[in-house]
Amino acid sequence: MSKVEHPKSLIIVAVIVALITAIRFTSTLWHQPVGRVDPHINLIEGRTREIAEKQQQQQIAAFVAVTQGEVFRTEQRIREATALATATSLFAANEILNRRIPASVTALLVGANNAGLIPPGLQLVTADVTVTSDRGKLLVRYRTEPLGIEVLSLGRDAIDGPALLVRLQGDQFSGPEKKNATLYIATTLDQTTLPSPFASEAEIFALGFLSESLRAAEPPKR
Repeated sequence: MSKVEHPKSLIIVAVIVALITAIRFTSTLWHQPVGRVDPHINLIEGRTREIAEKQQQQQIAAFVAVTQGEVFRTEQRIREATALATATSLFAANEILNRRIPASVTALLVGANNAGLIPPGLQLVTADVTVTSDRGKLLVRYRTEPLGIEVLSLGRDAIDGPALLVRLQGDQFSGPEKKNATLYIATTLDQTTLPSPFASEAEIFALGFLSESLRAAEPPKR
C-alpha cells in the first residue's frame, strides 16, 4: 500500500466513528423526554388526585353517619320535646295568672300556637291534637290541678331513637333536691306500651324507661 492511500483510510475510519457516535447521542436526546419523564409525572398527579378524592368521600360519609345517626336524632328529639313542654307550661302558667285557665289540651296547644310559642321546626296538627316534626310525633298531656305538662315524643323510624317522655310539674319532688323537669327514655326501640298520663315513676320504670333530670328546663331558683 502506498503512502497516499494509508492516510485516506485513517480519515475514512475516523469519519465513520464520528457518525456512529453522533447518531447514538442524538437518539438518546430524542427519546428521553418522551418515554421517561411525562408519563411518570402524570402517574404521580393522577394517584395524588385519587387519594385526595377518596379521603374527601370518607370525610363526607363520616359526617353523614354522625349527623344522621340514632344518637344525634334522639338528642334532637329531646330538645324538641323539652322546648315544647317549656313553652306550653309557660303559656298555661300565664293564663292561670290571668284567670284564663285552658280547659283542655286542645285549648292549651291552640292558645300557645296563636301566641307564637310553638318552637320552630314543630307544627301543630289540630285534627288529632298532636305536634309533628321531621323526626317524629309529639303528644302533649295537660293537667290543671296541680299544673302539669307532659310531652311524649315518638320517632318516625327506628333510627330516630326510642320513645321519650318529658315531664314538667311543680309537685314532682319536694325538699332540698326538688326537681321540676324529668326526662324518661325507653330502653328499647320497639317500646309498644307507653306510660299513662302522669303515671307514677314506679309504673314508668316498670315499662322499661330510665329517668334523667332536665336541669335546663327548670325555672330559676328564687
